[in-house]
Amino acid sequence: MTEEPQYAKFWDRFGAYILDAIIVGLISYGINYLNFTTVKSFYVYLPIAIIGILYKPYMESYYQATLGKMALNLKVTDHNFEQIDFEKSLLRSLIIMIPALIYIPVQYLAYDNPNLMAIEGFWSFSKGVQETYPTMGTFNSFYSLIFFVDLIMLLTDSSKRNRSLKDRIAKTFVLKK
Repeated sequence: MTEEPQYAKFWDRFGAYILDAIIVGLISYGINYLNFTTVKSFYVYLPIAIIGILYKPYMESYYQATLGKMALNLKVTDHNFEQIDFEKSLLRSLIIMIPALIYIPVQYLAYDNPNLMAIEGFWSFSKGVQETYPTMGTFNSFYSLIFFVDLIMLLTDSSKRNRSLKDRIAKTFVLKK
């Protein structure tokens, strides 16, 4: 008889998400802040965005966990409790990747806009981007809705496997090591 896997609980997964947001968010925010206040180049922004987009699928496919999951002893597996491949990890990460991918052309336009580049201050620039490209607000609202659906599915999973929308789409589980 094989041992039943221990599925990660909501608060473990939430904690890993927060840790990853702090780790990736602070680094990318810091570099983007320096870029805007000094260089003001889309070509500095682009690699930071790509690294941020690929962080989760890369880490989960090669190490079975992001840094936040590693810190909390969690791992991502497929339905056979095996390591997932990069393709499955990309599928699992679509919820966070699509908004980031759509934001890249907006940033390209923003960095190419002389009126926006004349703005002093990072927060003023961000506000200027939102005012210049108002459809991004609608898109961000849609993304927030998808994020909350993912969260609600995780919270209400009656199977006790604590699966979110992205887990169901990619047929994955998050386990406690």
